[in-house]
Amino acid sequence: MRSLIGLALFMATSLQAIGQETVRVVTDRAKNSSEVLSGTIQSESPGGLVIKGRDGKNVTISPLDILMVQYKHESLAALDFQLIYDRQNMAKTATTPKDQADRLKQAEIAAAKVLDQAGRPQVVRYARFKLAEIRTDIARMDGKEASVLPLWKQTALEVKGGWEELPALKALAEAQEAQGSPDVLGTYESMGKIQGLPAELAQKVGFLLAARLLRSGKTAEASAKLKVLPASPDTALLQACANLEAGGKGVAELRLAMANATDAQLIAFACNHLGESLLADKKPEDAFWEFVRVDAQFSGDQGELARALYHLGTLYDTVGKDPRRATECLEKLKGRDFANSPFQKKAAQLKTPAA
Repeated sequence: MRSLIGLALFMATSLQAIGQETVRVVTDRAKNSSEVLSGTIQSESPGGLVIKGRDGKNVTISPLDILMVQYKHESLAALDFQLIYDRQNMAKTATTPKDQADRLKQAEIAAAKVLDQAGRPQVVRYARFKLAEIRTDIARMDGKEASVLPLWKQTALEVKGGWEELPALKALAEAQEAQGSPDVLGTYESMGKIQGLPAELAQKVGFLLAARLLRSGKTAEASAKLKVLPASPDTALLQACANLEAGGKGVAELRLAMANATDAQLIAFACNHLGESLLADKKPEDAFWEFVRVDAQFSGDQGELARALYHLGTLYDTVGKDPRRATECLEKLKGRDFANSPFQKKAAQLKTPAA
C-alpha cells in the first residue's frame, strides 16, 4: 500500500512539474476502481469539469464521478492535493478505529492547508468540499451525527457554482435521509433545478428525484417527473416501479423493464422496490430473492445495498433458514460504509437471529 502511495505521489509531482493538472474519476463503483485523467482544466461548472487531454481533446467529467482534482497552483504542490485523497483512502481501509482517526486527521490538516493557500475560487470550493467530506467521517466516528446535516447545508452554499454543487447537495440529501429530515425531498428538487447540467446528467438527477419520490410513496408525483424525461429503458424502469400495485399487478411489466434497463443503480432500486412490494403482499419467499440479487450483483450502490441488507437480516433467517447469514448481513450493515444510511439505525432495532 505505501509503495503504491509513493508511486502516486511521484507521478503527481512529475505531472505538475510539466504543467499538467489531473482528475481522478470513478470507473466502476462496484469494484471500487478509478483512473486518472491528465491535461489542462479548461472550465468547471455545476455540470462538471472540462479537461483538455494531452491529445488536445476536451473531456467533460460528471461531477458525481470526481474523486480528486490536482490543480496547477502557484503556491501549492501536487503533493498537497494528492495527500488529501491518499489519507481519505487510507482511512477507508484502516483496520482499527485509531488508525482511521489518525488518517482522517491527517487528511483534515492537508485540506485545511489547501484552503489556507487556495486563493482562486475553484480551489477554495474544492478544499471546502473535501473538508466537509472529512469532517463528516470524523463526526460519525465521534458519534456526532447531528453535526453532519448543518455541515453540508453550509458547504452546499459555499461551493455553489462549482462542480462540487451537485455532489454537495447529494451529500446533504443523504444526511437528511439518515436523520429523517422532512427537507430531503426539497433538496432533491434543488438538485433538479441546477442550471447548465448536460442532458445525460440532468436525466440522472431526474431519476434520483423520481426514485426518492417512489420511496416516499408519492407515486403520482414520481410519474409526473418521469413524463418530462427523455424516453429510455431506464425511464421505463422507474415508470414500471410507479405502476406497481398491491396484489401483484405490474410485476411482469417491472421484471421486463428490469431486463431491458442499463443503469445498475436503478436496477438495484427496482429490485428493492419490488421486494418491498412483495413483502407487503405477504410473499416473503419471492421478496427474498430480489434482495439477494442486490447483495450479489449491485453491491456498488451503498444506499440500495444497505436497504437490501436490512431485509436480508430477517429473511435469511425466516425464509432462507440460515440465521448465521442473517446475522452477517446485520453485522455488515453496522460498518462505517453505511453510516449515512437510515437502514443502519433501523437494523439496530432488530433482534439478532438465534444461531
